[in-house]
Amino acid sequence: MKTLIEHLENLISKENVITSGEVFEEFATSTMKETTTPSAILFPRNELEVTQIIELFNKKNADTPDEKAVLYPLSSGKNWGYTSSEAGMDKAFILSLKNLNQISEYKKDTGSVRIQAGVTQKQLYSFLQRHGAKHWMDATGSSEACSVLANSLERGFGHTPAGNHFEFISEFDIVLGSGERISTGFRQFSKPGQTFYSESIYKWGLGPYIDGLFSQSSMGIVLSATLKLMRAPECYLPFFISSKEPESLGELVESLRGLREKSIVKSCVHIANFDKSIQAALDETDWPLSTTLMTDKTKERHRKKYLLNEWTASGALYGTKEEIAVWKRIIKRSLINGKFKVRFISEKKLAMLRYIAPVASKIFDLKIDKTLEKLDDLIKLKRGQPTNAFLKSVHFKTTRLPNDNNFTLLERNFVGLIWLAPTAPATGEHAKQLSTIVTRCLKQYNIEAAISMTMLTDQALECVISLIYDRRIDGSDLTAEACHLNLHTELLNSGYLTYRMNSLQQRDFDLFYTSSLTPTLTKVKASLDPNGVLAIGKYGIH
Repeated sequence: MKTLIEHLENLISKENVITSGEVFEEFATSTMKETTTPSAILFPRNELEVTQIIELFNKKNADTPDEKAVLYPLSSGKNWGYTSSEAGMDKAFILSLKNLNQISEYKKDTGSVRIQAGVTQKQLYSFLQRHGAKHWMDATGSSEACSVLANSLERGFGHTPAGNHFEFISEFDIVLGSGERISTGFRQFSKPGQTFYSESIYKWGLGPYIDGLFSQSSMGIVLSATLKLMRAPECYLPFFISSKEPESLGELVESLRGLREKSIVKSCVHIANFDKSIQAALDETDWPLSTTLMTDKTKERHRKKYLLNEWTASGALYGTKEEIAVWKRIIKRSLINGKFKVRFISEKKLAMLRYIAPVASKIFDLKIDKTLEKLDDLIKLKRGQPTNAFLKSVHFKTTRLPNDNNFTLLERNFVGLIWLAPTAPATGEHAKQLSTIVTRCLKQYNIEAAISMTMLTDQALECVISLIYDRRIDGSDLTAEACHLNLHTELLNSGYLTYRMNSLQQRDFDLFYTSSLTPTLTKVKASLDPNGVLAIGKYGIH
C-alpha cells in the first residue's frame, strides 16, 4: 500500500493524496456510528486522472490478488444522514470527484446541459442565472454544496415539476472498474470530432437501456451526464395548506393525490408534521440545547409564537397567469371543508409580509418574522434556488451551538443524523399508517417524531424520517442505531421498503433483504470490475 500511495502521488501530485490531517478526518467521519478509516483520500483533477487511477489499481490488484486496494468514489461527500463521505469499509481509498466541476453544452432551445460529477447545486444555479435564467434546475433542501449528479444517481428528489431527479439525467460518460470508458444513450455512438443531433433530447437512446445499472450501485463511476432542465415558467405561485387537526393527514393526502392525478399540481408536494415544523422554524435562541424532549407546554407556546400547525403541505403552481388563476380556484374548492387553510404566497406578497412582520411581531408578541424568514428559504426551493438554510434544523438536538455559527459542517459539529426513507402508496390510509408506526417507535427512544412526506408522483409517497441527536453524548450513537433497527424492522414487517439506503442498512443488507436480482447483479459487477477495484457492498451488490 505504501508503494501504491507513492505511485498515486506521482500520478496526481502529493497534495492531492491525503493520508492524515483535518481533511482526512472529515472523510473518515459520519453523522452516525458507522464510521470507517480510509487509507487515503484522492483528489484527481480531471477525468483522465480518474481513468489512470483505476488503471493503476487494476495493475496492483492483478499483481497482488490477496491484498486488493479498493476505491470508493464520491462526488461532494455531502450525503449526510445516508452515508456522508465515509466509505463503509476500512482501508478504502476514497476517490473524491469534487474537481470534476465543468458545466458545458448548454442548449437554450431544447433545455439541457452537460454536468460533471463534482458540479454543485450552487454552481449550476449560478451558471443558469448568468445565462439569463431561461431555464430552472431543481434543488434539494440539503446544501448548496451537494453534487447535482450524485443526488440524481441516488434518486433524490426536490420541489419543482423536475423534482424526480433520476428521470432528468441521461447519456452518462462512465469509467468501469476495468478502466474501460463507455457512454450510454445516443452518446454511445459519438467520438471525437463526430457527434449527433439526436444527443441530449431523448433519454432512452437506442438499444438496451442500461443507465439504471449505474444508479445506487458501484458498477462504474459516472463522470458526467446530460441534465434536462425546466423551462422558466411565465408565472409560479407557492402554496401552503395547513391544518390544526392531528387526524387530518389522511384527508389531506387524498385531496393532494386528486390534484396531482388531474395535473393541477405538477410539483412535488412536501408534507411536514408539527415536530418537523418546530425543528425547521424555531430560531436557535429557542432551541432546547438539551437531550430531553420538549414539554407539551413548551411546544404549545412555540406553536402560537411561530404560527405552526399539526400538518403543513407546501408546493407550487407553474404555468401562465390564466392557468394558475384557474388552478387556484380548483385547489380552494377541493379543500373547502373547514379543516384546512389554503394560502397562496407570491414573492411580492412575501416581501410585503416580511416588511410588516417585525412590527407585527413586536406588537402581538409573536415571531412571525422568524417564520417568514424560513418561508422565504422554502420558497427559494420552489424556484430551484439552493440554500444552506435547512442544514441548521438538523442541529436542533445538539447541546451547544457551533462557536463560529457555521451550520454547514455537520461532522465537525457532532451532529447525529440518520435518515430513513420508506416508500408507500399515496393514499390517506398509508400516510396515517406510516405516521403511527414512526411516532410509536421513536417515542420508545425519547426521540421526537419529526416526519416529512413527499408526494413524488400521484402514486408514490416518500416518507423521510429524521433521527437527530448529539454525538457528543455518551451512548447516543448506540441509542440511535437501536432506534433505527427497531423502526426499520417494523417498517419492513408492515410492508414498506425504503427508496434509498443509509450506511446501517447497507451494512446489514443481507440480514433484512433477499433479492432475486442480487446474484445476477453480482455477476455483472464481476464482469465490469474483474479485479475488484470499486467498493463492494453498495445496495447488496458484492
